[in-house]
Amino acid sequence: GPEQTRPGFVRVPLDLRSDLGISLLANTISLTPGTLSAWLNPERDTLIVHALRVEDPGSLISEIKSRYERPLKEIFES
Repeated sequence: GPEQTRPGFVRVPLDLRSDLGISLLANTISLTPGTLSAWLNPERDTLIVHALRVEDPGSLISEIKSRYERPLKEIFES
């Protein structure tokens, strides 16, 4: 049968602090198939991300931080 999906929300702690960096991160996540940036907390240090397949929240967070957040931080906050 069809592969099981496990949709859910994950809290991604942010190292980015600039408005532009956070905005680009949120947009990049939303452009990635299966993931959507849902909410930025008022302190702007946590991004809530909805994913269609959340087997391992920790690995999803690690992937977002290493693949997307770290390069943006190097560009916009170095």
